[in-house]
Order: sequence, then structure tokens, then C-alpha cells
Amino acid sequence: MKIAVIGPGATGCLFAGAMARKGQEVWVLDKDPQRAAKINSQGIICEGVSGNWKAAVKATTDPKDIVEPDLVVICVKTYDTKSAAISAKALLGPETSVLTLQNGIGNIELISEVVGPERVIGGVTNLGVTLIDVGKVRHAGKGETVIGRLDGSITVDLREIREAFIKSGFE
Repeated sequence: MKIAVIGPGATGCLFAGAMARKGQEVWVLDKDPQRAAKINSQGIICEGVSGNWKAAVKATTDPKDIVEPDLVVICVKTYDTKSAAISAKALLGPETSVLTLQNGIGNIELISEVVGPERVIGGVTNLGVTLIDVGKVRHAGKGETVIGRLDGSITVDLREIREAFIKSGFE
């Protein structure tokens, strides 16, 4: 599965690194060129309950570098949701889904307005993760991540996304 993660903060880095480590093609889309360059050179580094590991990921500030991912995961602060959704729209292929794993209210609605509600997957996670430095996280607590389509349907691609998360060590 080809996955683009928008937002290389704590949660974004943990998901990107863990999924890349388990064989997914993962890109990180960042608004900061220096941060993207550092993630490109060092990868994602994790310590904590999922072990101590490092994973190579591709990072860029240009959405054109990421061609039609299967999944876009938005992991930004609420105040950056609209710009992240616009970036996600630039990545969309005919079958691309957009998953939000964010705190806050109104993110699903904002993303739906930009990319269309049929593409959006809502998500919540109970993971404990702290950003230590650029591309370096401390995975402090395991927990369940729940995802679902807005209309409640359980589609083939939703099952594939679920399997990618499970394969990467997430409940």
C-alpha cells in the first residue's frame, strides 16, 4: 500500500515509521523544507513500548512528488486542517482515501468539504506518543485505533487499510 502522511509531528511520525518499517511505501508531506530534508536523511527514529527502531521514509514539501497514494493520513493540528486537506486533494487518485487521525472538532467536516465525503475515513487513536526531535518519537503507550467510513460502510479498501495498520503493530 502507498501511504502519504501529512504532518510529521508525534503521531504522524509514529504511524509513518511503523508502516514503512513493515513494508508499506510511505511518504511524509511536510510544509517545512528543512524538516523534510532531515527526515529524508535520517528516517523516523522511535524508542519506547514498540521497541527501539529506525525506518526509512521519503519526505517532501511538494505534493507532485507523491503520485496517487492509496491512502492519505492527516495528522496535523486542527488549525492546519484546511491547508492539509488542500494538500491531500492534490494527491488524490481515483481510489485514494483520506483518513483523519487528529484531535479536535470539525476536522472531518473540513476535510469532506475539500476532498469529498465519500473519500473520508474518520479515526481516533489512544496511542501515547511524544515528539522528541524532528523525526524522533517516544512511543509511550499502546492503545486502540478505530477507523470508519462516514456512511458506516465496510469497504474492501477499508479492510486493506485496517490490515496495513495491524501489520504495522497497531490495534
